[in-house]
This record gives sequence, structure tokens and C-alpha cells, in this order.
Amino acid sequence: MPEKLTFTLQIFFLGFSVVLVVLFFLYALIELTNRLREGLTAPPPERTPPPSSAEPDRLPPAVAAAITAAVNCYRENASESRGPVRIRIIPPQSGGSSWVAAGRRALLENSTLWERLRRN
Repeated sequence: MPEKLTFTLQIFFLGFSVVLVVLFFLYALIELTNRLREGLTAPPPERTPPPSSAEPDRLPPAVAAAITAAVNCYRENASESRGPVRIRIIPPQSGGSSWVAAGRRALLENSTLWERLRRN
């Protein structure tokens, strides 16, 4: 029995070593080809930073007011409780594939599954 175990372990370590050596050589080959490819391609041109001005760019007051109004309107609408959103499944009107329609239906029907699982 011990002879079989030692023989089995020898074969195991031999096979494992061969696999590791082959993987190391493949990694070295990939690194070599990457370095050769980098040497053949031209370096990217250096980018010059944009000139800095003394005063940072500012939004015009009208644009800032419009953004503020939009955010305020969005926050007011978001604070109202509207309840859950229901998605209706409408079959395609065009002559699409029935497989595509079935896939879309399955996606829509299971769209709330992950949300329910996350909330619980």
C-alpha cells in the first residue's frame, strides 16, 4: 500500500510540475511578444495641458438657475409617494421572431425578482 501511495504522489508532483513549467513558458512568451509589440509601435504624442486661466470657468447665471430649478423640480416629484411602477408586456407588432419576444417577456417578468431578493 505505501508503495502505491508514493508512486501516486510522485506521478502527481511530476504532472503538476510539468503543467507549471509549461504555464511559465507560455507566460514568458506572452510577455516577450507584448514587449516586442510595444517596441514596434510609436509612442503616443505628448499632450500639452490646457492653459490655466486666473479665474476658473463659471456657468452663466441663467444656466445655473435652470439647473437649480430642474433639480428642485425633480426632488419635489421624487418625494411624492406614487407606489410601485407596473410594467405591461406588449407583444411586438412587427413580424419579429417568437424567440426574441419570449426572451424579452422573460426578462420583463423577472425584472423585479432580483429587486425583491435584494430588499429581503
